Amino acid sequence: MLDSKTQALAQDVRALLTQGLDALARVGLETKPLKQALLDLDGPFLLVVVGEFNSGKSSLLNALLGGDFLKEGVTPTTDRINLIGYGPEPKLEPHSPELVLIQLPHPMLKDVRLVDTPGTNAILQHHQVLTEKFLPRADLILFVTSADRPFTQSEANFLSFIRAWGKKVVIVINKMDLLTEPELQQVLEFVKKGADQTLGQVPPIFAVSARRARQGEIATSHVPELEAHIRQVLTHQAAILKLGSPLGVLARLTEEAIPVLEAKFKESEKQLATCRELDHLLERHEERTRRDFTGQIALALQAIDEVRARGERWLDEKVRFSKFLELMQSSKLKQSFIDEVVRGANQEIERRVLEAMNWLARRDRELLEDALSLLREAPGLRQAEQVGSEERTIAGNLEEALRSFDAEAEAIQLRDFIQESLRGTALAEVGVMGLGLTILLVAQKIAFDILGIFATLFGAILATSILPRRKEVAKTRLRERLAELRSTLERALSETLETELHRTRERFNSLYRTPCTRLENTRKATLADMQMLEGLKRAALELRSRLD
Repeated sequence: MLDSKTQALAQDVRALLTQGLDALARVGLETKPLKQALLDLDGPFLLVVVGEFNSGKSSLLNALLGGDFLKEGVTPTTDRINLIGYGPEPKLEPHSPELVLIQLPHPMLKDVRLVDTPGTNAILQHHQVLTEKFLPRADLILFVTSADRPFTQSEANFLSFIRAWGKKVVIVINKMDLLTEPELQQVLEFVKKGADQTLGQVPPIFAVSARRARQGEIATSHVPELEAHIRQVLTHQAAILKLGSPLGVLARLTEEAIPVLEAKFKESEKQLATCRELDHLLERHEERTRRDFTGQIALALQAIDEVRARGERWLDEKVRFSKFLELMQSSKLKQSFIDEVVRGANQEIERRVLEAMNWLARRDRELLEDALSLLREAPGLRQAEQVGSEERTIAGNLEEALRSFDAEAEAIQLRDFIQESLRGTALAEVGVMGLGLTILLVAQKIAFDILGIFATLFGAILATSILPRRKEVAKTRLRERLAELRSTLERALSETLETELHRTRERFNSLYRTPCTRLENTRKATLADMQMLEGLKRAALELRSRLD
């Protein structure tokens, strides 16, 4: 029966293992060792014997069990795992190519199962694989080293592997009969030092001679001391060790999983850096386009300013007393105004507006080209195999958008924006007549407006006194009408710019924002998984420390 404290610890261990199992499965990581660890909680105590071949593992087990149950030799004799348990009669049953089940009528086996593993340095490569697969299930490790070649580098490496699983270890130095007492003391000190450096502590160490035990020299073999230690562990520590074993498995699995998630997180971060660069590219595009488009607007409006300057010169030339009779001929005066002031200005204004629209369309194309260049030049993206799936999606979207981009069609659509912006203004007819003809019509209206100022001149005397004032009034009216036209066109161009920038942002975002959102969600989920696994690892280590 477990005491209340151990029962409470057992509940905590099961709860944490279940939580860890769910967490590992949720992030798509290996769960088989942890599932087995949960199953083994209800199974018998598992003592796993490991060591290099020819260290005497099988001889030691035969000595502990008091019989010739396992093969012994100077070459690798165990190429399968031997799982040894209690049975009323000796029985050997191959379970699989990797596992042999052995039943023996030995009283110690009622409380413990022994696992004889292949040598960790065996010639056959699958030996070590078999051993490594079985180690996570061990409740206690009996690590056997040979007195004539103690604690080799390969043994130190294997002990490091054992430590990573958080297993309790007992070190057995076999073949002590090959050494003198001083030599044995040197070996003991050497093994203690190596174990401390490798495991971070000095575990129980027993120097034995399995050969002497098999020859009946039980007292001098020191095998009984090892057997007594094993029984003491089974009597007083078995429950605690069995609870600690799966916690070590959980800690190991989370420790192995965290670097995988860290690599995934870094990859997401790298790809998100590309997303942020695309965001910055769009911001710079908008900033430069707004700044540079002022020059395009100025060119279009300059044509109106030129009309105003020509109109003022025309008034200075025509509105004078010496040409009083011409002023009275309104139709000729109007035609003169159209020919000398307006003609050609409408086409020039329309040309410059269309140039501005074409300029905007080219800037949209340049944005796509710049984005593709950014992707191709980004670190780690030059090799196709290094590009993340989301980046490939973004690049594909950009390439398709660039292939299908029609600058002429884009400019035509921008002209539609201009027409929409001019609805309800002095240039409302633009949607019907076209920009150039509409401006000509507006200019004609201006001509009528100006010429009307001189329509009430009825005599030379009256003209002499009023004509200069009428000319200034005409100039003022000309400036006002052209200023209104200028303001209307400037506002329409500015509105078209903002409409196009908004549309460009939406279209450009549609090419990469969805993959980038997926990347951001992946990054957040991976970070949460990392934090969750770190928490599980800390909880496993903390709970295991409560068992010590």
